[in-house]
Order: sequence, then C-alpha cells, then structure tokens
Amino acid sequence: MTRVQTGPTPASPLLRNLTFQDRVCLASHLFMFGRVLCTRGAPLAALAWSTALLCSTALTVALVRGELLPRGRLAAAAYRVGIFAPMVLSYFSLRTVLPGLRPALLDEQLLALDRALLGETPAALLAPLASPPVVEWLSLFYFSYFFLLALAFLPALASRERTRGMHELFVGATVISGLGYACYTLVPGQGPWASLPELPPLEGGFWWRLVQHSVAAGGAQLDIFPSLHTAFPVFFAIQSAAHRRSGRWRHAWIAWAFCAANIVVSTMLLRWHYAVDVIAGVLLALLARQVARRVAYREAQRDAAGVQPVWP
Repeated sequence: MTRVQTGPTPASPLLRNLTFQDRVCLASHLFMFGRVLCTRGAPLAALAWSTALLCSTALTVALVRGELLPRGRLAAAAYRVGIFAPMVLSYFSLRTVLPGLRPALLDEQLLALDRALLGETPAALLAPLASPPVVEWLSLFYFSYFFLLALAFLPALASRERTRGMHELFVGATVISGLGYACYTLVPGQGPWASLPELPPLEGGFWWRLVQHSVAAGGAQLDIFPSLHTAFPVFFAIQSAAHRRSGRWRHAWIAWAFCAANIVVSTMLLRWHYAVDVIAGVLLALLARQVARRVAYREAQRDAAGVQPVWP
C-alpha cells in the first residue's frame, strides 16, 4: 500500500480541517467581493450580495472547520447548507453583480473567434434546422438543466454516505462554479441572440416560452463564457461514466450522456452561446474532473489521520 505523505498537521483546528472545496468556495466569493469593491460606482445591491455570500461562507467554515460547533448533526447540517447554498445563490447574484461591474461587452470578439474557427457561429449555421419542433425539443433539454442540477446534488447533499464519488462530485462542482463565475466577470457578453439580430426569430411552443421567460426573469444576462450549461452536464456525464460500476451511477451515465449532448446543442441553436463558449465549457468540465480525482484521492486520507471528514 502506498503511504501518502501528509506533512505536519497544523495546530489550529481551522487550518487542520480546511478542505480543498472550502478554499475554492472562499476564494470564489472573495474574488467577486473584490471585483465589486474595486469597481467605481458599483451599485449597493451588488456589494450587498457579494458581502453576504462571502460572510456566510466564512462563518460556516469558521464554525464547522474551526470546531466551534461540536461534531454531530447540527454541524453536519450547518456545513452542507452553509457551503452549498451560497454557491447556488452566487448564480442568482450575478444578475445584479455583473451589470454592476460596468463591463465592456466582448460579443464582437467572441463572434470573430467563431468565424475564424468555423467560418460562422453555430447559431447561424444551425438556423436552417431551427424548425418549431426542433426548437421545442431542445428547449425542453435546455430548461431541464436546472432540474438535472438538483437531481445530481440534492440526494448526495442529504445523504449520510461519504463516498469518493460524492467527494469528486462536489469538488468538481465548486471548481466549475468558481472558475465559471470568475470568467463571467472577465469575458462578459450577451450571446448570438443579441449580436445577430438579422437571423429569423425562433418559433417554438410551451418549452421555448418557458426558457425565454426563465432567462428573462432569473438569468444573469451576461453569463456566456464559459458555458456552464455545457460544463455541468458534460462533467456529470464523465463523472457518472467513471463510476458506472457503482450502484447509483450504474445506468445513469447513459441518460447523462444523452441529456448532455442535447443541452450542448441547445445552447447554440437557441442562440444563447457561441462555439467558443461551449468549447471553454467542455475544457472546464475536463479540468474539473481531473482536479476532483486528484483531490479526492489526496483527501481520502483525512479520516485515517484523525482530521474532520470532508463532509461531516
């Protein structure tokens, strides 16, 4: 058996118990807080969002990893809610935070990259195929993205099991979220629907109207690079395929792969994303998977070392 060298154990409970995902979550909220703080004229609502998310995550880490809460159900519940909920709420905060950063939109540059790579952006190339039934079919999958996220995370979050697959799932998710949200502030844009107004309007039914309504009501508007609608489903497909011999993933990987393929196509045909957004999303998924594997292997030794489990 290979012995993992963990090095000297820090005396402070907080430093001793801190995990990779704790650091990523804290770094993500700190980055967004710093971006808002350094933006002249940023709205108070953006500062309030970024401050609240950073403080709630820092408080959770301090209470649980610093062992100010005794180990048990309360600490476990506090950690799972206090780490996971702010990362989810970070997405909804972007609707206020991203415009508050007063960004210069980069649609022109992203469109130029698509045309350099493919001759034209996929939204234009796929326009002849965008019949109402096709739009409706892909809208169903585009909208199902939110339910698939819930299906992937909530059962694992509520579970008392501490499996390697669960560890990898959440490490990968924090990497995708943290890097994705940061990139949104660095490469803002609206997407082909705004940069190609000459394309004929899309026509669909119930699901297309639902997608339009949900994007208008809750979307971050400037969140295109990288495409997290691509990154998360692709990551889930890879993750489930890698663990297909275990119980909960045995047959799920086929469904994940099918859904991921449809969602990726939908992001481009429905004119939300450029090809470079999707390519960046795939690369982000691959990076998250590699990081998750290595981190889960390294932190698997925590229980043996007497350190607080990754998921109490």
